[in-house]
Amino acid sequence: MSRGKEFFQGMTKTQLKEMIQREIAEVDFGQEFESFIIADLIHQKHYHCAAQDLRPTRFRKLHRPRAVYDFQGYFPGHGWHGVSWTQCINPRDEMAWLDRALRDAAHPIVSRYRAAHLMCERCGEEPSTEVDHVSPEFNVMITQIIQALSASQVEEIFSRFDWLEKEPFSLPPGHSALQLLNDAHQAATLQAVCQPCHVRNGNERRRCAT
Repeated sequence: MSRGKEFFQGMTKTQLKEMIQREIAEVDFGQEFESFIIADLIHQKHYHCAAQDLRPTRFRKLHRPRAVYDFQGYFPGHGWHGVSWTQCINPRDEMAWLDRALRDAAHPIVSRYRAAHLMCERCGEEPSTEVDHVSPEFNVMITQIIQALSASQVEEIFSRFDWLEKEPFSLPPGHSALQLLNDAHQAATLQAVCQPCHVRNGNERRRCAT
């Protein structure tokens, strides 16, 4: 065995990844196939399947625009469902997922603001196409919200997410994180801008920060 820490069934992460990639490469798109090692990996290492005792019985890869393929597993009683075997090897970063979910949840808030300000609020000459989080900046806002959540609130977000029913990961309806997001936008300074003015705002903030 090559150097490295054993991860699964006597293999390192690198060895396991290479073996699965070879196995998947041997099947045609749309062709159903069985793989005990992929099934065991998902059953034991996938963040949701391991917790819910879900083990897929067969697999298939489908064509997907701008991606290598869409990988799916067949779960008895639930049917076909997209499942990432790579996340079993390199587990999710919960904070990164939470960051993405908050950004997705902010889209309707931002869209409503832009719809109420059709012209660029900076130059007043061009239609607004974007919304700038002037203060605090969006990254800062998201970080502050995540830091305000307790460990139990974060756990609730992941425990209430129904992986078999929806994808991608999202915040559960009515969760306190959504209220924090709304409150943060109520207190924030937003500006509907055209794309060039958005760039100018960012450049000015960077100059002020140096």
